[in-house]
Amino acid sequence: MANRRIVILGSLVLLVCGTAGHAEEMLLYTPKEATSAEAPASPKDGVLVRTVTVKRGDTLAKLSRKHIGVSDYFPQMLVFNKIKNPDLIHPGEKLLVPVPAGQAVKPARSAKSAKSVPAGEAKPRTAARRSATRKHAASVESTSVKPGEQDLFQRSQRSYLDRDYREALARFNDFLRKFPRSRFAADASLYRADCLLHLSGE
Repeated sequence: MANRRIVILGSLVLLVCGTAGHAEEMLLYTPKEATSAEAPASPKDGVLVRTVTVKRGDTLAKLSRKHIGVSDYFPQMLVFNKIKNPDLIHPGEKLLVPVPAGQAVKPARSAKSAKSVPAGEAKPRTAARRSATRKHAASVESTSVKPGEQDLFQRSQRSYLDRDYREALARFNDFLRKFPRSRFAADASLYRADCLLHLSGE
């Protein structure tokens, strides 16, 4: 799947709201052209995303596994795209997919450059990359889940999908306090940021 465009989301506006004695930070993220093809080490420094084109047979889970490394991370794409039905995407659509923190995006090789690589060398390298990807996905997916962790994340996610952003924000805040090292923490942070964006417009 060809990479069309790479942008990085950076914090541009800091909003502070709340009653006296209680203020809550809200960060407004907007896309800008990336100056580097390597994702920042922390979401606080921005989130690198790339544009991919949906092909026949693709699903959000498949795209997540291919570009992020884990199929369960597909909710990250919901933050960056207007998708009414997560179970229905169409060939030809352009979607923004986040690049895992610290990972560099390699430019797509042209057909001409691909042919210039000896066939005997290309196959072992491709197999090695696939093996590394499978090992990475297995290591992440095998991370132990604490009691109540997945349930709280899914309830938070349902509130977000129901557009109850205040309830979703409260639940994601609760989730991140209780499970800061969870494998769902990255998704929860992205959902939380999007809830703040929605609530800032109220």
